[in-house]
Formats: sequence, structure tokens, C-alpha cells
Amino acid sequence: MGSKTELFRTHHTQVRGLVERIESLLDPAAITRDPAPVARVVVELFGKFGVHLSIEDATLYPRMMGHADIRLRQTAERFQREMGDLKTRFDLYRSQWPGPTTIARDPEAFVAATREILVTLKRRIACEDSELYDLYDRVA
Repeated sequence: MGSKTELFRTHHTQVRGLVERIESLLDPAAITRDPAPVARVVVELFGKFGVHLSIEDATLYPRMMGHADIRLRQTAERFQREMGDLKTRFDLYRSQWPGPTTIARDPEAFVAATREILVTLKRRIACEDSELYDLYDRVA
């Protein structure tokens, strides 16, 4: 049997793959010619990540915050607090860049905003994998 966090780590791997695809498409000249490919992958990323967050919020975090191990409870609470700000940032990004037409208006700003949000997302995933999930797998 796999770890308690195996499903969530699999989601992270899928999200990282989408991030890499987006990063490979972040060329303002190519986006000017055709913004649709990068817009499609961004939509796919946020769809996948939205489902991941919903499952975490509904199942994983409640289990962690109800666990007997105080380190796990405190770590999960800290991560959930931090995630509130990240959700707000993701929602703002999505509202600013809703699709190809908006992206095509300012490809350079889109690339800069996308790089920034992807760095945040990759950092969050890395911290969950190496700190929160590892701790949960050890104590669960």
C-alpha cells in the first residue's frame, strides 16, 4: 500500500507537468501570434489545481488538523492559513487573464504574471511534498 499522501503527490506531479508545459510556451512573440495554446494549458492547470485544492480542503487537511500529533496539526494549520492568500492570488490572476483575447493584448505582462504565479505554485508544492506530506506520512 502507498503512503497516505500518494494521491496528492500524484496530483502534484501532474501539476508540475502542466507548469513545465506552460513555461515552455512563455514566449511573448509566439503568444502574440497565437495565444490559444498557452491559454488552454493555463485553464487545464487551474482546473487540475482547483480539484486538487478541493480534495485537500475536504479530506486531507481536516484529517491532519484532527490528528493526535501536535506538530502535524500545527503544520497543517499554518499551511492552510498560507493557502488562503495563495487562493486569492490565483483567483486574481485568473480574473486578469481570462483567455486568449486578454492575453494577446499584453503578452509581456501575461508572461511576467504567469512566471510569478508559477514560482509561487511550485514553491507551495515543494513545501507540501517535503514538509507537510512527509510529516503526515511519518506520523500517520
